[in-house]
Amino acid sequence: MTVKQVDEAELLAQVGRCMFGERVVIEREGKRFSARIQHVGATGVKVVPETTLMEHEGEPGDLNGVTVSYGDICEVEVDGITYRLA
Repeated sequence: MTVKQVDEAELLAQVGRCMFGERVVIEREGKRFSARIQHVGATGVKVVPETTLMEHEGEPGDLNGVTVSYGDICEVEVDGITYRLA
């Protein structure tokens, strides 16, 4: 897997290209967690933490995600490339 160090503008451009299910790393209150994108919106990204997905036994569409700010995203995987905030 290729990892690219990018600035905030490039990271946000890559997040804008994301589809449902792409992996992101979120940093909030000094803690990091990985999540899968549910929806990319105008003011933020709705994600489902991967720990929630692992513990979930229901139908794929019945999970409610959390909306996070674009500023909370520090890494995103798109087309096999990981874009990491430098």
